[in-house]
Amino acid sequence: MTRSTRCKSCVVEEPLSKSRAQALLHFTVLLWGTTAILGKSIQIAALPLVFYRVTLVTLLMAAVMVRRRVSFAVTWKRALELGGAGVLVALHWVLFYAAVKLAGVSIAVLCLSTVTFFTALLEPLIFDRPVKRHELVLGALVVCGVVLLLRLEVRGSPKGYAMGLASAFFSAAFGTWNGSLIRRERAERVTLYELAAAGIGCGICMVVFGGFVAPWEVTLTDWGLLAFLAVACTLLPWLWSLRILKTLSPYTVAISVSLEPVYSILFAFLLWPNEERLTVRFYVGGALLIALVFLNGALKGRGASV
Repeated sequence: MTRSTRCKSCVVEEPLSKSRAQALLHFTVLLWGTTAILGKSIQIAALPLVFYRVTLVTLLMAAVMVRRRVSFAVTWKRALELGGAGVLVALHWVLFYAAVKLAGVSIAVLCLSTVTFFTALLEPLIFDRPVKRHELVLGALVVCGVVLLLRLEVRGSPKGYAMGLASAFFSAAFGTWNGSLIRRERAERVTLYELAAAGIGCGICMVVFGGFVAPWEVTLTDWGLLAFLAVACTLLPWLWSLRILKTLSPYTVAISVSLEPVYSILFAFLLWPNEERLTVRFYVGGALLIALVFLNGALKGRGASV
C-alpha cells in the first residue's frame, strides 16, 4: 500500500467551514423531513422496516468504502464504541417508527422535538462542560414551537408518547456520542460500523421477539420506498451529518433538526392537500422554530462554542 493510499484511508477529513456546515445541515434536515411520511407509507412493521433500512445502507456504505479505498480496520475499543452508538441508533429508529404507527406522525414528531432539550443535558456530560441554562430554555421553546405546528388532540396513546420520548432520548444520546467519535474517526467507518451494529441488533430482536418479514414478502412499492429511505434519507444525510459534527456542536445540530417537522408538514400538504391545512398556528410555530435556530447561532457567535 502506498503512502498516499494509507493517508487516504486513515486520515480524518478536514472540517467544513461554519457557513458550509450550516448550509449542508439545513439541506440534510430537509431530507430528514420526509422520513416520517415514508415511515407511515411503508406497510411493514417498525422493526423489520429499520432492519432493512440499515442493512441496505450498510451494504451501500461498504461498496463506497471499497471504491474510495477507505480501510475497514478499527481497533476493538473503537469497534465497541461505534457498535454501542449503533445500538442507540437502532433503538431510536425502532421506537420512532413504532410511535408513528401506533400514535401517528404528529405525536411521534412532537415527542422527537424534545431531542434539543435532552441534548442540552447530555452534551455537557460527554464534552465535560457545564450545563448552559439558555440551551435548556431554547430546548423547551422548541417543544412549544412544535406544539403550535401540530394540530393535536388532548387524547393520545400513553404508550405512543412513551415510545416517542424514548426515541428522542436515544436520538440525543447517539447524536452527542457521535459528536465525540467523529473527531477521531472517518465518517465512512463510523457509518459502516454503527449501522451494521444497528442491523445486527434489529436482527437479534426479531429472532427473540418475532416479527421477521422475509424479503419476498415485502411489496415492490415498499422496496422502492425503502431504497429511497436508505439512500436519500439515510446514507447521504448520515455522512453529511457526521462531517457537520466536526464543525458544529451536537446541540447546534439538534436545534436545527427541530425544523424537520416544518418540512414534514409542508411535504404532507403537497402530497395530500385535501387532508392537510396550513393554519395560522403552523406559520406561528414555524416562525418560532426558525427564530430559535437564528437565536442559538447569535448566542454561539457571541463567544460560546458552536
